Amino acid sequence: MQTCPVDTAIWIITGVCNLNCLHCYAYRWRGRRELSLEEKMRLVREFSECEIEYVNISGGEPLLHPHTRQVLEGLREAGIETSIVTNGTMINDEWSRLLAKLEVFVFVSLDGPKDVHEMQRGPGTYDRVIKGIERLKKHGVPYALVMAVSKLNWRYTSEFVELAVKLGAERPILIPVMPFGRALENRIYVSTWEYNRAVINAARKARELGVKLQLWCSPFAFMTVPPVNHDDIVVSYCRLAPVVDIDPQGNVLLCDVMDIVLGSVRGKPLREVIEMVERHPLVGEVFEPKGLPEACKKCPYVKLCRGGCFTRALVLRGSLNAGDPLCPRVALHAR
Repeated sequence: MQTCPVDTAIWIITGVCNLNCLHCYAYRWRGRRELSLEEKMRLVREFSECEIEYVNISGGEPLLHPHTRQVLEGLREAGIETSIVTNGTMINDEWSRLLAKLEVFVFVSLDGPKDVHEMQRGPGTYDRVIKGIERLKKHGVPYALVMAVSKLNWRYTSEFVELAVKLGAERPILIPVMPFGRALENRIYVSTWEYNRAVINAARKARELGVKLQLWCSPFAFMTVPPVNHDDIVVSYCRLAPVVDIDPQGNVLLCDVMDIVLGSVRGKPLREVIEMVERHPLVGEVFEPKGLPEACKKCPYVKLCRGGCFTRALVLRGSLNAGDPLCPRVALHAR
C-alpha cells in the first residue's frame, strides 16, 4: 500500500475552552460547527490507513470535549502514538487513569510562577494546574510543561525551568506567543530581544540543572543560544516536518495558527486530501522557500531553519518568506 507523505497529525479537536487566556489564537473556533463523532472516528481510522505514526490532540481544551475519550481510545487501538495539550485545569483522577491506560503523553501549559501564570491565564488557574499535575504523577502519566512566552512572563523562563524540574516534568518547553488572535489584539507577543533573552536564560538554567530544554516554533534557536548550550536544547523545524494540521471543522491548514485553508477532510478520504495539499503552491513555497532575505541565505543553519516561522513572517512582515521576525540575525539585517 502506498503511504501518505506525512507521518504526523496536529489535530485541534475542538475550540471549546473553559479559559479566556490573553494570548489565545484558538478562540476563533468557538461556536463553529465541528466534526461529528462519526467524522472524527473515520479520521482516526484513516490516520491508521495512511500510516500516520503520531497524533497530537489540542484545542481549545480537549479534556472538556465529550468525544475526546473515544478519539483517544481509537488512536490507541490503532497503535498510533498520541499526545494531548491541555491547560491542566480539567485533569482529574478519572482522566489521569484513562491517560495512563492509553499511554498518552501530556503537555501541560504553565506560564511561570503563580502570579505571572494567572496574569496570562486568569485568577485561580495556577493551583488547579498544580493539582492536575499531581494527579498525573499519582497515576504515572508522562508529561512535560509548556510555557507560552509573552511580554508578561519572558523574564521568568529560568524560574519556569526550575519549576518544571521541581514538579517532575520530563522536560520544560518554551513556545513564543504568536502574533495572532488575542496576543495581537493585546500586543503581548514578544519582541526579538525579549524572546532571545528568555531562551538564553532558560538554556543556562537547563544546563545548570542537567535537563534538556525543548523549543517549539523557534527554528532559529541555534543563532540565539551560545554554542556552549547547544547540547542543552532540542529544536523543532516545522518547514522540514511531514505534518498535517487539522482544525475542529476538518479543514487542513497551512499552520494551525492561521486560517489559511488548503483542503478539508469532510467528505473526502484523508489520503486524497493530503496528496492534494502536498501539491498546493503555498506548501511548496514553505518547504522549498525562494526569495529569502540575505540574512537567511548566508546563515549556516538555513538548510534546517529555511527562514524560520512563516506565520510570524507573514503576519509581521507581509510574506511567508520574509524571514522569521524573532530571529536575531534577521532582525539585525532588517535595521
